[in-house]
Amino acid sequence: MKPPLIIYWSRRDLRMADNPALAAASAASYQEGVPFLPLFILEDYMTAGKVEHQFGYPSRWFLSEALPTFALNFKEFALVKGKAAAYFIKLGKQFDLTIFVNDDVYVDFYTQVEKIKTAGIKIQVCEDALSIAKDTRSGSGSIYSIFTPFKKMVWASFTAKRRLPRADISAVTYLDKKGVLAIPNQVGITTAEIWKEFSTSRKFTVGGHDFDLDTLTKPPKLAGWYVCEKDALARFEYFLESDELEHYKQNRDSLELDAKTSESDGHGYSSQTSKMSLALAWGLVSARTLVQMMQEHYKETFDNPFSSRVSEGALTYISELIWREFYRYQLLHRPELMTTEFQARFRGTIDWVKDEEAVRRFVAWIKGETGYAVVDAAMKQLAETGWMHNRSRMIVASILTKNLGVDWRWGQEYFRAALIDLDEASNNGGWQWGASVGTDPKPIRIFNPELQAKNYDTSGAYQKRWLTSDELSLSAPSMPIVEHKAAREEALKRYGLGKEE
Repeated sequence: MKPPLIIYWSRRDLRMADNPALAAASAASYQEGVPFLPLFILEDYMTAGKVEHQFGYPSRWFLSEALPTFALNFKEFALVKGKAAAYFIKLGKQFDLTIFVNDDVYVDFYTQVEKIKTAGIKIQVCEDALSIAKDTRSGSGSIYSIFTPFKKMVWASFTAKRRLPRADISAVTYLDKKGVLAIPNQVGITTAEIWKEFSTSRKFTVGGHDFDLDTLTKPPKLAGWYVCEKDALARFEYFLESDELEHYKQNRDSLELDAKTSESDGHGYSSQTSKMSLALAWGLVSARTLVQMMQEHYKETFDNPFSSRVSEGALTYISELIWREFYRYQLLHRPELMTTEFQARFRGTIDWVKDEEAVRRFVAWIKGETGYAVVDAAMKQLAETGWMHNRSRMIVASILTKNLGVDWRWGQEYFRAALIDLDEASNNGGWQWGASVGTDPKPIRIFNPELQAKNYDTSGAYQKRWLTSDELSLSAPSMPIVEHKAAREEALKRYGLGKEE
């Protein structure tokens, strides 16, 4: 008879507080007297660094730093390598497994879960990926496609959701040393040992073309980012205590203020944005925790998005968290969005620039050599730090798709390869929005890069921060890769709008 074992399968939830699967696993272990083991799987797509796997270098760096720190919370922790379902099926031959895992919004996750169930292994999937109800529907019974009515519908439930306390693992009985040693395919839980499993390659593929970032940009400087729950929470505490949140609505789009932060230390506390995108992407904190921290700080429930007596900054921040929920909700119900336009009228109808010209423009965009100074500055910021300001993300997406005429999927894949705070759903939603093919359908938005720079980088501090004086002179308004007025007219034709929006 196989010995029983309770597994907490950690995936993108490297935290102790408000972690439903960890709380359930530890409680079951204590109540049933069954040995407990937290486990993380370095899957093949993470380690190989192959173009078809699209698991970027910044993500590999983060895991190499974050996993050893997370493992310190436990007496025993297994870091293993393999394919998830196949690994657990193999482990199930040694132990009578019960697996606890937080849910996700990606189709492949549920495919893996079904394979595990089919093998006769018990697995409990805990709700975590969304703070709102997955089956939220409009009055007509359909999936929401426009953000504002979605926000109005879910706001009250989103702000009322309570975080779980820190998981109590003090009374659990861990798998004994002999049992831990029997766990197959283990990797040493140190940054150095993890990097031995990771490729350092920075390749990705899109549109039938392979790209090697080592030939285009230098590896990003990622040291200085927080990599654990404690430091992420400290960052958000600073965001609250310094009153940066109070001015969030007015300052969140300012590239000038972002430049001041970047000039000091790149990833530090002095900022007009919370820098929580990384923590949320990798589950160092939950959105529920951030909302409750705001409620406790202001002693407000924020249950009414239209209240005039509470912080506008906090209301705006909660709205941005709900945008994240909206994009995850979309991808959960429409997994095809990773490769297909949300708006049916644009599926296969846009005449994107192709072949060598598309590659030429795309490479210039990646390298920050478009001739649009604010765009080039933003692309340099991403290449050097693995992160880009949200306003910049909107600008560069519009310029790539509208001015340069390059398929939005190319931009999405580069961001997947380059972002340290990659959230697949938000990345996809942002790119579809930037290309005007996604949710919230409106007349296509064609950002004028000069006006964007004038509005959000009035003094030019952001452009000066990321571009050399020579690059600034080469990015004069008269010398872009595609002149904006002509590009705008071409974009309107490309979207089938002629000269009318």
